[in-house]
Amino acid sequence: MKGLKKLAIAMLAGAALAGVASCGVTQKSSEAVAAETSTPEPQSVMDVMEKAANWQIARTQYMPHVGRAQKGSEAYGRWIQGAFYVGLVELAERSPNPFYETWMGYVGNAHNWKMGKVKYFADDHVIGQMNLWYYNRHKNKEALTPVKETFDWLIEQNPTNSLEFIAGRNEDRVHNCQWRWCWADALFMGPPTLFALSQATGDEKYTEYAHKEFQATIDFLMDPKTGLVFRDSRYFDKKGKYGEQIFWSRGLGWVYAGVVNSIEALPENHKYRPYYEDLFLKLTTAIIKLQKQDGSWPMSLLAGVKDKYPESSGTAFYTYGLTWGVNQGLLDKQEYLPKILKAWNILTSSVHPDGKFGWVQGVNDKPDVVAYEDSQLYGVGAFLLAGSQMYDLANKAK
Repeated sequence: MKGLKKLAIAMLAGAALAGVASCGVTQKSSEAVAAETSTPEPQSVMDVMEKAANWQIARTQYMPHVGRAQKGSEAYGRWIQGAFYVGLVELAERSPNPFYETWMGYVGNAHNWKMGKVKYFADDHVIGQMNLWYYNRHKNKEALTPVKETFDWLIEQNPTNSLEFIAGRNEDRVHNCQWRWCWADALFMGPPTLFALSQATGDEKYTEYAHKEFQATIDFLMDPKTGLVFRDSRYFDKKGKYGEQIFWSRGLGWVYAGVVNSIEALPENHKYRPYYEDLFLKLTTAIIKLQKQDGSWPMSLLAGVKDKYPESSGTAFYTYGLTWGVNQGLLDKQEYLPKILKAWNILTSSVHPDGKFGWVQGVNDKPDVVAYEDSQLYGVGAFLLAGSQMYDLANKAK
């Protein structure tokens, strides 16, 4: 059985690769410069999304190119792959090619739709967002049951651990505060999954738990002076290499995208939507002023142009949120579109000729280093999220 599963995965990966050659991306030219000031055609957005997705799908089982965290990158059910599938869901919603939905159904079934191995750890919950999406489309209880069982158990535990991030790991190799959402990344991984579970089951207990914990994390980690969110409490007083206070780009990107995905998972008239919409607008105000001239955001957000590399994962999350805000009518299109287009241009220029999505900072919890060759699953997932909203924007502009 295992051999057959591996063979089927290889065949599906081959099918994905077959589409790569047809999706060309031009080098920066006068046409590319013009693209910075005009909304792209929907087909060009779809082409580059599929190109990046196809390259990555063919490399989910064996990823020596990532260097650090290769084992975790290849592990189904954990956060690195889970974040990729959150983006792939959005591509599957829009692409005329049924391959992407077929792929997720096959992978989910091959792994019995399992969640990550640490039952209370938010990083191991994000894969549940793909489960619930697939369940909503196919009504297969096999996809729903592991998500429901996990959160029924967690809500019964009702952990009250301190949100302070203290050194030392427990027997599960995570920090004790991570029974709760004591780090910024968790707001992408956990809350949207719980909100979507309420939608799927009709049981509001998941939403009530998520909202309580989400508020607690924001109250603890948001800096009142800048309106930015710390990655965790270890960074309250830390300075970066330029003497700046450390606010990690991807860390805040997780939060920003998590807010968007939480809103998307709540009904339009839900009593908690105003809280998340207000938070989205506050974060947007803080984020937008930190965009660099090239369209990217610095890895250390307050480092500005001193941080010269165009790190793509944080930039993709911000592009996703800003474009979503315009599409939803929460942000003024005239004001934000030029900034969005500059960001989209830097993201598409990060896609290599073969489809590899570069400039993705590796697994980390703080600003560090990045290069054009660096790629990771969660970066591709973030790019697909940004592309999905750009595709919607482009269709509206037709």
